[in-house]
Amino acid sequence: MKANIISLALLFWAGFGCAQSEQYCNTDFGFCLEYPGRFSMLTAKGAAGEPALFVADQGQTKIEIAGYANAENWSLEDIYYMNFEDYLRENPDLNIVEEKFGKDQFEVLYEENGQLHYFRVQQRPGQYIKLSVLMPAERRSELAELKAQLSVQTPNP
Repeated sequence: MKANIISLALLFWAGFGCAQSEQYCNTDFGFCLEYPGRFSMLTAKGAAGEPALFVADQGQTKIEIAGYANAENWSLEDIYYMNFEDYLRENPDLNIVEEKFGKDQFEVLYEENGQLHYFRVQQRPGQYIKLSVLMPAERRSELAELKAQLSVQTPNP
């Protein structure tokens, strides 16, 4: 009886764990994204050259991920400038909440018009991967947990 209960608990845990996350892989840029199972993928399968879009909470929370070629070997600062600096400078109403630069990635979090915009850019040889999250600013307390559930896996170059 005890073995049956343990087996049943393990089956429930395994099923629950599998239902908690999904995986999207982009073969063009060689990365996979683990994301929470509550998100629905809106991008057509096989459209690896386009950003992948995932939504939850009746469309209020969005995740987007894409790979970009970097044949010119731009630095992280160059990538930041090309993706964010002009936009941030041209929109003085933006509230930059956080910017973090590391060896091969940076993160930017800003608030605009009641929305949180989070970006994580990872640099790889000859390319970079941009992950973004858009969600209502009043749900800011949920962002840390969501970021922890988003895992980008890449093979070693």
